[in-house]
Amino acid sequence: MSRATVLVLWTGYPAGANAVHELRRAGFRVIGAHEEGRIDGRSPACPAPRRYPSPDAAPTRFLAWVADVCRAEGVDAVVPIDEDIVRLLAERGAEIGPVVIVGPTAHQYATLCDKRRLAETAAALGLPTPRTVEVDAAGPDGPWPPLPSIVKPRTSRSDVAKPRAVATAAERDAYVAELVADGHAAIVQERIVGPRWVVQSVRGAGVFEFVPLRVLREWPRGAGLAALKRADAAPAELVASAKALLDHVGYVGPSGVSFMEREGRFHPHDVNLRLGATSSASVHAGFHFQRRAVEVALGIGGVPFDGLARTGPYMRLDLEVQALVEALRRPGGERPGAVLRAVAAVALDSRGRLDPSPLNPFWAAALAGSVLRRALGRARRGAAPPSTTTRPLPQRFLEESQ
Repeated sequence: MSRATVLVLWTGYPAGANAVHELRRAGFRVIGAHEEGRIDGRSPACPAPRRYPSPDAAPTRFLAWVADVCRAEGVDAVVPIDEDIVRLLAERGAEIGPVVIVGPTAHQYATLCDKRRLAETAAALGLPTPRTVEVDAAGPDGPWPPLPSIVKPRTSRSDVAKPRAVATAAERDAYVAELVADGHAAIVQERIVGPRWVVQSVRGAGVFEFVPLRVLREWPRGAGLAALKRADAAPAELVASAKALLDHVGYVGPSGVSFMEREGRFHPHDVNLRLGATSSASVHAGFHFQRRAVEVALGIGGVPFDGLARTGPYMRLDLEVQALVEALRRPGGERPGAVLRAVAAVALDSRGRLDPSPLNPFWAAALAGSVLRRALGRARRGAAPPSTTTRPLPQRFLEESQ
């Protein structure tokens, strides 16, 4: 394999740091870059990332920066990790010049990553899908799904509102109001109660290599990001459903397709067309996910994945740290000891993996800085507890929600 040059955009934990590490280990020349004005993004594999303008606040400057680096460094492939960058490159990637983007086109992103479009696409393919409505300032566009429900922004963005499980109409309406007031279209779906799965895969011309992962723990609990996973043999229908969605748009690159299982049927509820936060769960299972993503996108061959390795659980330690902080701050919910026992179970498992490693000084420093900034912020606000009030919904919306 020629020593191709790869530009990794966003080198934070865990996905960005792991991508740089795995791609360098695979023999690529890797340039890591992270947003300017932030102290994070550093890791043993990328101790001094280059700094780019904010893709959210200054997208044109960001694209010009990427184009300049690609020209100056002879970049062969750009690997976007951050969700905002994935979306921006899908829409305006032509502006950075003739370089392979390891990610989706605008059509692929809209069809699968827009959560309303995903439900419509799944239904058109004959896949089971949760009952779904979209809600904006004018109200819901159909009957409410049954409670309990999941409320989430229609389009994922970095560092903003996350999916939330709601048990009552009041909880649903309050969170919808918060999203709408912040300028988001909200999606409300019935909550499918059952095992959660993620199929991480690389798809390309004649290639579909995958690892099915059972999600055993989430943060926030019940509707959050996958905090504990284990690679597992999966029913054929699960893998076929993930492949059908990717085949439908002709996607080439890495992905993570999330499903909820109910009575043996698999309901897709989220698609990431990138190297997601838990990409190294597949590496832990023996699949060189990051390497194969770039090899397939560049069409340079490589050794195909030949099956799961015997492995133990994979835990996102950063999420469980958040869970521990929440348990300490809000007595009456999850007990801190329960969180610590779950972490210890993985740490003491000879085949388990904590990610990031608690022995990583770069991550420990970034974590300490984050905790300190939040503590100082609370001190400046007089240590007042977070507000639980939300902006009210328009009267027409309230009338229709009864």
